[in-house]
Amino acid sequence: MKAKSLHFSKSGSAQVIASELGRVYQSVCDQIPPAYPCEGEKVVFVGVEMNGKVPGPVERFCRDLTPARAQNVAFYVINGNGSTDGVKALCETMEKNGVHAVTPLGVAVKSSIFKKGMPTDADVQSALDWAEKIISSELK
Repeated sequence: MKAKSLHFSKSGSAQVIASELGRVYQSVCDQIPPAYPCEGEKVVFVGVEMNGKVPGPVERFCRDLTPARAQNVAFYVINGNGSTDGVKALCETMEKNGVHAVTPLGVAVKSSIFKKGMPTDADVQSALDWAEKIISSELK
């Protein structure tokens, strides 16, 4: 299966999951914007660390996706409460463009004033289980 695992994160927390998805599915793992554009991908996993609004680079990247570049996009959002509300409007836009937006995954990662939180092994396993479910049932 042709897939990519992309991430956007200032602290590196999304990269932890992106790297593992890339390893498990033997796919390219890259930052957003990627060094090479998506072309003919069955699924693109997009990890984003955010609280509230989608970061500009992620929004621009996703708005440029077409069915020829990616048939399906699966977001996982890393923040303090596990909310995926911030990507809902972007998912709707992608659907209008003909790219299927899979139900996003929220990953709650707690941070402190002095240290950014990182996903736990359980968070990574949860993301892998979510990805396996997507690959086995939700892809167009």
